[in-house]
Amino acid sequence: MTDQTHTDCSEALLRVYEYLDGELGPEEVAKIQAHLDECGPCLKEYDLDTTLKSLIKRSCECEQAPEALRLTIMSRISMTVIQVDRG
Repeated sequence: MTDQTHTDCSEALLRVYEYLDGELGPEEVAKIQAHLDECGPCLKEYDLDTTLKSLIKRSCECEQAPEALRLTIMSRISMTVIQVDRG
């Protein structure tokens, strides 16, 4: 059962990257943080995701994506947003 104060594991894990990237609003951050504080398995997954993200950032810090790749990614993001807005 999901309500205003309870976040289930599937929602928490689905949104953990948004949480890590600071892409959630204050209410969503509070819900995910509360769930992580209470749920050992999700906290373990969060720790793994945090470690992986730090490792990737540290390993790829000096490299930039080629311009063509950056444009392709931005184009696909724009298409996704358009499809969602129209949907």
